[in-house]
Amino acid sequence: MTHPLPEQWTTRDLPALIEIARNRKMDGRQLQPHIETTLGIDEDDVVDAIEALEDGDYLEATWINTMGGSILSAVKLRERGRRAVGIWPGGEGVDALVDALRQAEETTTDPEERTLIRRAAGALTSVSRDVMVDVMGAVIARQAGVG
Repeated sequence: MTHPLPEQWTTRDLPALIEIARNRKMDGRQLQPHIETTLGIDEDDVVDAIEALEDGDYLEATWINTMGGSILSAVKLRERGRRAVGIWPGGEGVDALVDALRQAEETTTDPEERTLIRRAAGALTSVSRDVMVDVMGAVIARQAGVG
């Protein structure tokens, strides 16, 4: 009987991604030991986490090859990484809006209003998720006085 490998997203990769996001201005050579110290994990685990996050398209890492191995030179968060740590809006707002429209459709008794709500929900689901996230992000920024 085979046993699944231990889960690493919440124990290693996500905490490393959060530290990278918090310290994204830090030089890569400083960042790697900072992550080791902050998370209490060894160098190999940090390298494995960064490689896994890079493979998962959460970040882009630049390494310098040395005689003793590779040293992290720089890290750049990608869109997926920014969304995962919450510094960019995610798609949850789009899902919540569509769910709210569907609930409103179920609760209204006016057939004309029900049709309009159904069309609105259909229009939202037909637009690409990225476009809807950008639109909702712009609305939120405008409401917050940023945009």
